[in-house]
Parts: sequence; structure tokens; C-alpha cells
Amino acid sequence: MKETLKRLLPESVIAWVRGIQASARLRQETRRQMRRFARNYAKRGSTRLAHLETRTIFFTHQIEKGLSHGNFRHGFGKGVLAEFAPLLVAFRQQDANYRTNDIYRSAMSALHDYKVRHETDSYDLTYMRRDFPDDIWQEIANADSRYGGVLTIKASDKADNAAKTFVELSESRHSLREFSDEPVNAEDIERAVDIAMRTPSVCNRQPTRVHIITNADLIAKLMPIQHGFNGYPFPPALVLVTSDIQGFMNPDERNEGFVDGGLFSMSLLLALEEQRLAACPLNTCLPAGRDDATRRLLNLPDNELLVMYIAVGHFLPEAETCMSRRFKGSDIVTVHA
Repeated sequence: MKETLKRLLPESVIAWVRGIQASARLRQETRRQMRRFARNYAKRGSTRLAHLETRTIFFTHQIEKGLSHGNFRHGFGKGVLAEFAPLLVAFRQQDANYRTNDIYRSAMSALHDYKVRHETDSYDLTYMRRDFPDDIWQEIANADSRYGGVLTIKASDKADNAAKTFVELSESRHSLREFSDEPVNAEDIERAVDIAMRTPSVCNRQPTRVHIITNADLIAKLMPIQHGFNGYPFPPALVLVTSDIQGFMNPDERNEGFVDGGLFSMSLLLALEEQRLAACPLNTCLPAGRDDATRRLLNLPDNELLVMYIAVGHFLPEAETCMSRRFKGSDIVTVHA
């Protein structure tokens, strides 16, 4: 019957019917995806250990970012510390082995560095002390600083980037949020884009699009909307990676733009490092109003998904960045033999 109808009906009618079916499936699958996300994301107040770990990593990163500022601001992060303290109490209650949990140890190290940095400069930490119970406060004081805090990145260590192996290049790349005053030309970034073009994409459809922004006034308008670069000087150049929805063919591919765009972005980050350009990926998970404002400023077409920004600049002689301790491979691998 189906085959008979296909022969009898014109392509325009078949396409119309298929379009209605696809729209219904898209709504159904999106609702299903939404429900799964709602069941499992790390809501504030949850005591599930995986959620506590997620939020601990987030707050550790906030502390490390503040510690890495070239223009260090004493007393930063009071709101973060106020949320961090009860979170760590809950963490200890949910994980009997919290002392050997690398996420917990990284948090302790970052807080230790925060405490030491302020005490060295004789800055009053009464606000921090009253947030933390005595046992956690003592643990912060005695924490091993190797697990969290900041790293120093030197421009001189980047001189031979083009000759490094993939492993060496990957292990030496860190996200930096502070750059030298030397301008970045679009051509410098385009060379890295050319290298990243070897990134695979679904059926080789290559939906990724790259917007290079070097206009300082435009960057100054975009960064407050992105909202993740507060407190840092604006970067000399900004890259927006997007994905063209026109490169996809059915509702099953509704998330593929983020997959392909993410793959491309990692290739681009490594290519920028190889070209001796410092960079930092910045998320574009923006609510509707900020998404719309970004689109207006850049005159982005409706068919492009925002994947991520990448701040780009030349290396300072020395700069500090978040340690951002990584899991071991064995921590994330499940073998299905």
C-alpha cells in the first residue's frame, strides 16, 4: 500500500506529510529529552552525590578564577563562599570517602590558597571564617595545595609549539583569560581555522560556521551579554562558533550541531595553541533575551545555533590560570566487554 501511494502521490504531497510527521516527532523527542534533563541535572539543594560533586567543581572553578586574576581583588567571592560551605558539609555526609575524593580535595586546595593569599596580605577573613564549621575550616588550613588553585603559564614555553607532539600540545594547553596588548589579526585566527577544517562532521556536511570579531567596541558589547568574563579586560579578539541548522535533515539530528560544533571548537583551540595564540572557550548557553541580543549585535541568521565563544589573544610573558584538576581516564571509562 505504501509503495502504491508513493507512486501515485506527487513528491510535494509526500514531503508535506513527512513534514507533519517530523514536526510531531520533534515535539515528542524534545519533551522526552527535557524530562530526562529535569530528572537528572544538578539542582541547587539536591543531596545526590553526583550533584554535590558537580556543584563543588563549579564553585572550585569560581574560586580559582578569582585567584588567577592579574589584578587580584581581596575579598572576592563572598557569595560563592556562602554557598560553598553548606555544600561541603553535605558532601562529607554523602561520601564516606570524601577525604580521598579528588573533587573534594581540589576544593580544599583552592580554598586553602584563598585563605593563605589573604592572610599573607593581612586581609580580614572574618566573613569566610563564619561560613565554615570548625572541622572544615581546620581542613582548609591544612589542605595540600597541589590539588587546586592556580598555575603560572609562560609565553617563553610556547616558542616551540609548532614542533610539539599532539600529546605535548594537548597537555600544555590551558585556558587563559588575560592577554597581552598586542592586537590579533583575523588572518592569524583564519590560519587556525584552516587547520581545524579537518574536524569530522556528520556525513561530512560541515555545518560549523566561524565568526571572527576584532572590533573592540563590538567585543565590549558582547562580553557583558555572555556574562562569563566579568572582571577581566576584554580580549583583543573573539571567535563565535555556530552551527548551521540547514545542514541537518531530520529531528533525530536536533543536537548534532552542538556535537559537530564542539568537535570543531576543540580542534580550533589546539590549532590556536599551535599558532602560539592564547585562548579560552566561553559558553553560549544563553537565555532567550541574551541570545536575541547577541544575534542582533552580530546580525546572525535564524538558522545558526550558538555553540561557543573563544576569547583569543597573544600570551603575556607570565599569566596565572585555574589549575582545573582533571579526572583520570579510569574515572570516566566503562568497559562493555
